[in-house]
Amino acid sequence: MKALFSTISGILFVLAFVPYIHSIVKGPTKPAKTSWLIWASMDTVLFMGMLAKHTINGQIIGAICGAWIVFAFAMKYGVPGWTKIDKICLGGTIMAMLLWAISGNPVVGIVTSLGSGLLGSVPTFMSTWQDPSRENKLAWTLYFISCVFAVLAISDWTLASAGQPLVFAFIDTTVFLMIYLKPRR
Repeated sequence: MKALFSTISGILFVLAFVPYIHSIVKGPTKPAKTSWLIWASMDTVLFMGMLAKHTINGQIIGAICGAWIVFAFAMKYGVPGWTKIDKICLGGTIMAMLLWAISGNPVVGIVTSLGSGLLGSVPTFMSTWQDPSRENKLAWTLYFISCVFAVLAISDWTLASAGQPLVFAFIDTTVFLMIYLKPRR
């Protein structure tokens, strides 16, 4: 059952990128490029750490594929410029990558990637809080549902296995709630 939930989670995560990218190109969605750069980079590092610990799940595979594509679209259609918060978040991400490179320990890579992923969420949280209409409801609903399945798919409650689904659930639930509970402009 856990393998099925992991597969469903990955499929939903990939499917969520379809309305998200469509909404970016058509105009209403304005992704925070810093968040997507950090998420794509950290998802890649996280994947490598999870691979080393043999804890890969469907959601992380879907996340890597979609995040790099969204980042490319965010560079063209996203929120313009680089704020001070963006630069701080990017600096924290670079430090996290260096920590893993220095330590050579996959668990350090997982922890620093998850921390950077949370830090990288700040620009999206701020953007969504300011104007929830910048984000796509359907996409974030699918991300949220994917997170439910990813948490249900956790087979081993270790940092290497459970950290990624739990952090993704926190991030996606936060954006999901802001989109649905905060009045749109």
